[in-house]
Amino acid sequence: SSGTQTTQDQQKHPNTQIRKAKNINRLLPQKNHKNTRKPPVPNNLQKLREKGDIEQCYEIGRVVGDGNFAVVRECRCRDSGQTLALKIIERSKLIGREHMMQNELSLLGSLCHPRIVRLFAHHHTDTHSYLVMEFVSGGDLFEAISEKGKFSEVEAGIMVSDVSQALSYIHCKSIVHRDLKPENLLTDGICRLKLGDFGLAMVVTEPVFTICGTPTYVAPEILLETGYGVLVDIWALGVLLYILLCGFPPFRSRERDQEELFQLIKQAHLHFLSPYWDPISEEAKHLVRTLLQPDPLLRLTAEQTLMHPWVKAMISICQEGVLTDEKHRALQAEEQSERLPKPAADTLPDNKLISTEGVPIYNAELCIDGQPKMEADRRQTIKTPPPAKIQQKNSSHLQLNPCKNDSDKGIQGPSERLSNNNTQSNQHL
Repeated sequence: SSGTQTTQDQQKHPNTQIRKAKNINRLLPQKNHKNTRKPPVPNNLQKLREKGDIEQCYEIGRVVGDGNFAVVRECRCRDSGQTLALKIIERSKLIGREHMMQNELSLLGSLCHPRIVRLFAHHHTDTHSYLVMEFVSGGDLFEAISEKGKFSEVEAGIMVSDVSQALSYIHCKSIVHRDLKPENLLTDGICRLKLGDFGLAMVVTEPVFTICGTPTYVAPEILLETGYGVLVDIWALGVLLYILLCGFPPFRSRERDQEELFQLIKQAHLHFLSPYWDPISEEAKHLVRTLLQPDPLLRLTAEQTLMHPWVKAMISICQEGVLTDEKHRALQAEEQSERLPKPAADTLPDNKLISTEGVPIYNAELCIDGQPKMEADRRQTIKTPPPAKIQQKNSSHLQLNPCKNDSDKGIQGPSERLSNNNTQSNQHL
């Protein structure tokens, strides 16, 4: 049959090139207009009122990103010297899509999580809108995949953990992102990610029937129009993990045929092609399968993904590696200090602990309803641990917290594993 032939062709010629998604959105009428509630615009954002306030407040620098509707520039706050990102949106290109900017302003401005890009201020003129956002220096994950091709299991595990933390946070607020993909994940240090671009996000309390997203990452229930919720983000996370581990997506059309791609997604026949998946552990494959379950009821949640044995094992391996490096450096420093002449007793500085009684402990990882949670409402005394423990604590930074006109450049791995003949459109639906 034609379906069997398509599957055989995929196995012989995996489409290993992912084209960066163009930001084109096709929205169909909703079958149920009572399934969403519009979030209020947060009042805790600084709104720049005067036209000249942007250049007066910020020194605008180089371009760090661009898309169909916006350009992102690095900028520096003239008062604090803080480096930020300035998203400049050309309003004429948003005609008919104004809701995308409103969503980003309303939702992103109300969120507070270390794995989500922060929005600090906004300003609007007749021709442009300006969003002042957190600056993430590493570029987006699409660029990282383009450069590296694929990642180790530990690296992929760290990234899945970061994205799952962000998804767990927004899903607890009944927010579905609907456009999770490498272009919308910013790299913050080595393998650390932050979720951004909430233009298609929405608050959902009942099944949604609007068709939107990016073809490679769209879930079967969206295409089948059976109604969907936050678990479409988990499907996209499964596609992302598959790409991170092998360098190409799980469902591919050889001729960039979008209808063929949609049929493959709806069938959801998952294959781990040899030799690309031969080195990958069975535990990693198990997680991919549970994320790419065609039945949303059988799919993992974001919180369950964080507790998956493979994710926990990868985080543990990373933490042990960091601790080992820290201990090695500490031992080297100790050995070096023993070789140095010791100072006379009367030259030692007074190292008495400064009392910190009454200082509340602030944990930026914890937010409740978008507001930071103070862990010590009953004014606690912060006791400074011994230096060795400080090093261990600081190094154990991977903590799990439960609950576009873009170029057509392809994501490619090593030349011997990639085929430029097999490409696929990744436009928004």
